[in-house]
Amino acid sequence: MATFDLPAAAFRCSTDTHMEVIGVNGFRMETSSQGGGVHLDARGYEASIWTDYEFVVADVYHESHDVLVVLFSFHDEANRSITVHLGILPRVTTRICVPLTALRGEKLFLDRFPGIMQTVIRGDVYVDRNLITRFDISTIPSVASRSLVISGLSLSRSVPQFQYESMPYIDELGQLAGKDWKGKTNNPEQLDRALTQEWQRSQEGDARWLDHGRYGGWKKLQFGSSGFFRTEHDGKRWWFVDPEGYALFSTGMDCIHPSDSMRVTGMEHLIPPLPDKNGPFRDAWIHEGYSFAIANLIRVFGEEWRERWADLTEHRMKEWGMNTIGNWSSPDYIRQSELPYVYPMDGFPGTEQTIYRDFPDVFNLEYELNAEEFSKQLIPMQSDRRLIGYFMRNEPHWAFVDGLNLMEQMLQSPIRLASKVQFVVGLIQKYETVDCLNAAWASEYERFEDLYEAASSDWSDNLSRKEDFAAFNRVLIRRYVEVPARYCKQADPNHLNLGMRYAWVGSDDILEGCEAFDVFSVNCYQFEPDREFTQHISQRLNKPVMIGEFHFGAADVGMLAYGIRAVASQEDRGRAYRYFVEQAASLPELIGVHYFQLNDQPVLGRFDGENYQIGVVDVCQQPYRPFIEAMKQTHERMYGIRVGEVQPYEDCPDEIPKTGF
Repeated sequence: MATFDLPAAAFRCSTDTHMEVIGVNGFRMETSSQGGGVHLDARGYEASIWTDYEFVVADVYHESHDVLVVLFSFHDEANRSITVHLGILPRVTTRICVPLTALRGEKLFLDRFPGIMQTVIRGDVYVDRNLITRFDISTIPSVASRSLVISGLSLSRSVPQFQYESMPYIDELGQLAGKDWKGKTNNPEQLDRALTQEWQRSQEGDARWLDHGRYGGWKKLQFGSSGFFRTEHDGKRWWFVDPEGYALFSTGMDCIHPSDSMRVTGMEHLIPPLPDKNGPFRDAWIHEGYSFAIANLIRVFGEEWRERWADLTEHRMKEWGMNTIGNWSSPDYIRQSELPYVYPMDGFPGTEQTIYRDFPDVFNLEYELNAEEFSKQLIPMQSDRRLIGYFMRNEPHWAFVDGLNLMEQMLQSPIRLASKVQFVVGLIQKYETVDCLNAAWASEYERFEDLYEAASSDWSDNLSRKEDFAAFNRVLIRRYVEVPARYCKQADPNHLNLGMRYAWVGSDDILEGCEAFDVFSVNCYQFEPDREFTQHISQRLNKPVMIGEFHFGAADVGMLAYGIRAVASQEDRGRAYRYFVEQAASLPELIGVHYFQLNDQPVLGRFDGENYQIGVVDVCQQPYRPFIEAMKQTHERMYGIRVGEVQPYEDCPDEIPKTGF
């Protein structure tokens, strides 16, 4: 059979869920605002259905006020689980297609099928498809209860057909259709007036704050000048020091460019007719997608849209008190700007064979050679005084699994990885004979060579074995960091290594080798930085810490998803920004926070389907005024807070459940 129906009648509800069966393999599911779901006891079915078929398929429809995040969870006999998070737009039927190969855990983000928003994997390292015991369908908490209809729920041997009816979802300016909100641009004429008038004001004078130096530093506190950015501890707190010697607490804006482009492929049925790729709006076609934000700039400024946008944005950054151009910003804008910037390095070194996800075979000569090549991109920047430093990468995917044991993954692989050879050589040096190894590990190897066989993966809880694994796990992570860091410092000794912007730090093992950084960076999607965590990292590494990303979205405008941290209104977003940044400025170990990001993401999703209301400006290039006024207030107070003369803002707004992936 090409498909296997998963019978709706066999699913059971959680206590906060109501289910109404519709046909053989369909049902309506209603969950509370706390979330809820249904589950199928898979032990009543042949285990082979999860290996004979390759995809879980279903159609989903709902009429919620925002994107619905549906969770498909798979559990196995070893109590491992993996959950696939899928974003579903309201008021349009969407076909879900989850590849069961995702249960290998090798990817964090899955390929995006037509009509779907972002699809993300969370959970354990892997789930064994041969031993599936349970399958769940659920929703995450929301501000309101949820009702959704699932139909055609089945297992399939192949990717299904995606045939959707045309239903334009956005208007000619790229805004959500069929909804009004405060601040909405009602027509192209209103757009023209607003942008033209603001651009004219931007030409009337320099908006730089008087107490900011040429490189963004605070003129009221000065250290020795080295000619480039550096760090210094003044006896109480850490600082960036700019090339003139002025102290800097870096408040940056990530992704300063005209827009995020909207993915067109797979979303054609929801998009109004788009202009010709070779006509006046040709510049709006970028990265295999279309940018309504650029199209709106072209409507107003014509062929001069790039220069006018750069003028406008430079004035805004200075007027708002931003002192750093953050990661992934437009190279053209950076060249034209006077503000200091950070550089996101491209192409972190990898190897053809990996240990897990994007963790390379770090003892392979290939890693060393690729690291040296990777570092060469810094050479042209050696003399750039506006460059604060560089991030070697962003959010390593392997580090998303808390408690990940790279050793177990490495030894389960049938490949004779160079790192595996290094581990076995170390065991030979330590134990000398296989009998001594067996005595220590309570194992039954006939020779050390047996460790290269993937079958030797049923590990006991033997303490000596666990200690050997843990020790080499740290060796792997240390080499992962130190090899590229060494080559980067050789290629560019003048600028700061700002680290890897980990999504979070699941254990102290992640910190191995991070002494090679000048600044440890982490992304922080909370309402305030964690004081104890920040202090722990700084004291362990004897380095300052910076936050590469944080954001807040709100539910009161024309967007359908509110990001990783959400509040009710734009006024609350402003209060959240104030609370986060002012609390950050009061932490002695923390030397910068960068907001993600300048633009709202497209209503129908960027390349990977993420569509958050997190921007400082909307698709019509209009700032969210309550948000930026609060931002300016904080930047005016920031250095007083930093040196202990002013108390940080204490009014943290209430959080609402996120609509994020």
